[in-house]
Amino acid sequence: MMTIGINNMDSICFSCQGESHIAAGKVCQDYSYSCVYGNGDAIAIVCDGHGGKRYFRSDIGARIAAEVTERNVRIFLNESGSNLLKGQPFTSRSSLSDQIKNQEFSKLTEADKALRQLFSAIIYEWNSCIAEHAKSNPITDSERQSNPPEWIEEFTNGINLEKVYGCTLIAYASTTEFWLAFQIGDGKCFAFDTDGQWSEPIPWDDRCFLNKTTSICDSTAIDEFRYCYDGDGRFPIAMILGSDGIDDSFGAEENQANFYVQILKSIAKDGIDATEAEIRATLPQLSKIGSQDDMSIAMIFDHQKTTELFPRLVEWQISNIARQVAEEESRIANAEQIKHTVESIDSPTQQDLIEQQYADIDIRRASENRIKLQRRLDALSDELNATK
Repeated sequence: MMTIGINNMDSICFSCQGESHIAAGKVCQDYSYSCVYGNGDAIAIVCDGHGGKRYFRSDIGARIAAEVTERNVRIFLNESGSNLLKGQPFTSRSSLSDQIKNQEFSKLTEADKALRQLFSAIIYEWNSCIAEHAKSNPITDSERQSNPPEWIEEFTNGINLEKVYGCTLIAYASTTEFWLAFQIGDGKCFAFDTDGQWSEPIPWDDRCFLNKTTSICDSTAIDEFRYCYDGDGRFPIAMILGSDGIDDSFGAEENQANFYVQILKSIAKDGIDATEAEIRATLPQLSKIGSQDDMSIAMIFDHQKTTELFPRLVEWQISNIARQVAEEESRIANAEQIKHTVESIDSPTQQDLIEQQYADIDIRRASENRIKLQRRLDALSDELNATK
C-alpha cells in the first residue's frame, strides 16, 4: 500500500501469484500500483501480463506498462486534464476507432483528442522501454531453452518485442476536480457511489472473451482503448480495479461486487491496515479455489465516506441476498408445478417420471440453498440493526 494523501482519500493495491503459476513454476505476471499524492491526485493501475509461451517476459511488460502509465497520467493531470475535463458530465467511449476509421474527426471533442494523445504516449513509451529492456537484458539460458529458435532470433534482432512483453492495462485517476478511467484488455473496474450501489463505468469490449483479449501489444492498440470520465463533481466513494483472475473466480458480476463490498465494509470496521492484510491472505486462497490465475487489485477510496456509508453497503447486500432467495423460491415453485402436473397424469410416461425426479432434486437443492441464504440474510439484518 502507498498512501500520502489528503481529503480522506486512501489506496490499497496487491498482486499475488496464481495457484496454477505456483504449480508450474511461473512467476506472477500481474502488476498493481496505487497512490494518493500530496496534492490530492490519486492513481490506481492493474496490468496483467499475457500467459501464453509467446509472452515470456510479460511480467516485465506489465510492470513497465504500469510505470509508464503512472508517469503519463500524472503529466496529463497536471498539465491539461483540468482544463479539458473539469465541469464535463459523465462520458464513456467504447473506442474512437469508428470515428477515426470514417474520418469523422468533427465528432471528436477536445477531451477525446487529448485522451487519445495520452493513450498514444503510453503505447509509444511502453514500446521504447521494452526495447531498451531487451537491449540491456539479452536472452537468458533459461529463455533460450524454453522457446523456439525463431522466437529467440526475433528477440535478438528486436523483432516482435511487443509480443514478448504483452499485457493488458486498467487505470483510474482522480483529482479534486474530475476523475477518469481507461482500459485495454480484460479485467474489470467497479465504481461504488454514495448510495452504496456499484457500476462498471468503463464499457466492456466483446473481443475480450475466454482466453482472448485486446492488448497494449496489438498493432491497433490505440483504437482499442475504452474510457470514461466525469468532471461534474460526482465522485465514487471507491473505484476498484481487478485483473481477470478475480473476474473468473466469481462468474456473475453481482458476486464480484459483493466481494468488493466486503472489502469496503472491512475498511469501515477494521481499518486499512487490517483490510490490506486480509486481502493479502484472501487472494491466494481465492486463486486456489477459483480461477487459479494470478490476481491483482488496486483501489482508490474515500475512507471517511466509506465508513459513513457502511449501512448502505449492508443494505445492498441484503437486497442482493433477498433477490437470490426470491430466485430460489421461484425455482421451487416451478419444480412443484412440474411435480403436480406429473402426479395428475393417470399413466405417466417414463419421460414424465424422469422430469418428476429432476423436479424433486431441484426442490431439495433450492430448499437447502434458500435456508443458507436466509441465514445470511438474517445475519445481515442483525448487522444493519446494530448500526442504528
